[in-house]
Amino acid sequence: MNLQLIRKNDREENVNDNTNDSSSPFDQKTSRRSFLKGAAVATGGALATAAGGGIIPRTVRAADAPRPVQRYLFAERRNCTGCRSCEYACSVRQSGLVRPSIARIHIYRHKRIVDIPVICWHCEDTPCIAACPTNPKSLSVNPATNGMIHTAATCRGSSCLKCRDACPAGYVRVHPDSGHPLMCDLCDGEPECVKACLRQSGNPQGPCLMANAGGFGVNRAYRNVTPLQAGEDLLSMLFYPGTGERVATKGGDEP
Repeated sequence: MNLQLIRKNDREENVNDNTNDSSSPFDQKTSRRSFLKGAAVATGGALATAAGGGIIPRTVRAADAPRPVQRYLFAERRNCTGCRSCEYACSVRQSGLVRPSIARIHIYRHKRIVDIPVICWHCEDTPCIAACPTNPKSLSVNPATNGMIHTAATCRGSSCLKCRDACPAGYVRVHPDSGHPLMCDLCDGEPECVKACLRQSGNPQGPCLMANAGGFGVNRAYRNVTPLQAGEDLLSMLFYPGTGERVATKGGDEP
């Protein structure tokens, strides 16, 4: 009984729709059945458009974009908090162990007050390679990444270390076991120290270590500022501003 009544009402509504002479579509009456049909058509069209990639834009994942090779390191020394996460990440990358003494980056604590990141500036004129006495050279540059390549088979190790003496930044350290110089290979273009520093950095100071595909000449300007000089500058600028004095506090790590 109820089903017959619903069908009768639908037929009456369809007759009214067909006899409507209004010139404007907004003046026409819409039956319940017409509304449901229109909604079904609209929904089907939207699904078809989405499936075909029409209106809805394609989401580009970060992994789809090529990552440029990071060929240079930079250090905003005033942002360093001395957390040493860069040393841990570097040593794990190089040896699989958390051993800061063999990291290719190290933190120098100046007079037990300020922390200075000591990095390889990857100089274009490579004074460390020029000073190497072996033939062929025990040091070279990877042209694809700009990282340093150390050849242990020809290196004279602790009996030479002319590369360390020639480094204007005072960067080169010696491996405690082999006596060979520790050189930065930039982790094949994705420096782990930079990633670790970014994860540990806070607001508002931001990370201390950064990497870029270009050097912009900054490496040549900063390399002549030794860790000792940088420590003194930060002491006078951040902790004792305006005094212009060298603070003689006791103790400090070796740069």
